[in-house]
Amino acid sequence: MRSDSRLYEIGVEPFELTERRRINQELNIAEHRDGASELKSMPLVLFIELTQNCNLSCPMCRFGSKYTTEWNMSEEMYEKLADELFPTAHVVDLRGWGESTMLPGFGRFVELSLRHRVQLRLVTNGMVNRRPVWDMMMRAHAAINISCDAADPELFKKLRAGGTVERLANTTRSLVEARDKHGAPRDSVKFITTVSRDNLQDLVNVVELAARLDVERVILHPLVTHLDDSSGLHHDLDGTAEAYTAAAERGRREGVVVQLDAAPDPALALPDMVRRPACMHPWSYAYVRYNGGVGFCDHMLGDDQYTLGSLQHSSFQEIWNGADWVGIRRAHLTGDIPDRFSPCRWTYGQRYIDFEHTVHPDRAAGMVSTETHDTLIQRRDPKLFPPVPWSPDLAGDPAPATGGDPYIPVEYLGTRLRAMEQSDAQR
Repeated sequence: MRSDSRLYEIGVEPFELTERRRINQELNIAEHRDGASELKSMPLVLFIELTQNCNLSCPMCRFGSKYTTEWNMSEEMYEKLADELFPTAHVVDLRGWGESTMLPGFGRFVELSLRHRVQLRLVTNGMVNRRPVWDMMMRAHAAINISCDAADPELFKKLRAGGTVERLANTTRSLVEARDKHGAPRDSVKFITTVSRDNLQDLVNVVELAARLDVERVILHPLVTHLDDSSGLHHDLDGTAEAYTAAAERGRREGVVVQLDAAPDPALALPDMVRRPACMHPWSYAYVRYNGGVGFCDHMLGDDQYTLGSLQHSSFQEIWNGADWVGIRRAHLTGDIPDRFSPCRWTYGQRYIDFEHTVHPDRAAGMVSTETHDTLIQRRDPKLFPPVPWSPDLAGDPAPATGGDPYIPVEYLGTRLRAMEQSDAQR
């Protein structure tokens, strides 16, 4: 990759809580607590989509398009974001609808970020093993989540089309080696697993793989798909409960933390732990797409309908306190979430805490893991707590599982999103 070896020679340091960051954090927490809709504080967490290109064709999200430079963020845009927003931000997360590590200049974006001594984060599919970048990130005690949906090689190839579990394991070994070499926290390297009926029986094996590779934690997140898709967990609540319980037991035995960043289904949620209003994302998070579109949440990636403005037409400050962003803050205060942001309704029914507690410490009380709970599942009547569609176009009558081989229909997600963008561009 583009002169990655030079990264070994560049000095970096872990996150620095400057006075400016401390003041902004205190103000942001207070504004959220007090229900302010127009903010004086700036976002604490930034998600920056470097690209929508990807080196895999995962059936749950990919649209199978060829690589195009038009889907990459320019270095000029990134530098402007860094200069304006990084001095007050705590976390910079280089995730989006694509795979950041496949960019030839990915190391340069990491370097630019760490000049500001932010807490750098990354979600990667682990197919590109960039040792110099990992070394730099671990020197800065970055947090890296590796998407691992299966330990079985054949199942992995099916769910992560174009990838192999061997390549993921090699990348993980490199990351763990760099982590330990530079004394980064053990939880700097984690697995994140998208759970469907396709891989329920392999969850214990994913936990075992994490243990063999010295990965501290496996985070489980349920597949978001059409309610009629037989891969959805709501079609097999008994099997889901059994698989999650088995994974938790294996984690305790192997010394791997199993964490849920969302309940597998409303009927399996811990009712006291599901995220309480009001979600802090509209106050504390900002997401910038590769093309300058700006949104408020990392859960709504890849689609312009969830953006609140564009840096091509407005300043960040104009968007941050613009009518749309002020409106979504007020909607979260009242609970009257508009259809446009229907994924927020799903969140209130199933979401737990991921890493929000790193910027809002009180949110730690919402963590659900084998460290915090004896059981991760609580059975409730599915008639009283039915599955909630992510968006209206993913709704349907939940049909009984067909008994066939469940498979995630790509047409429900990635193709739909890309087609919408292409249609808009032609208008």
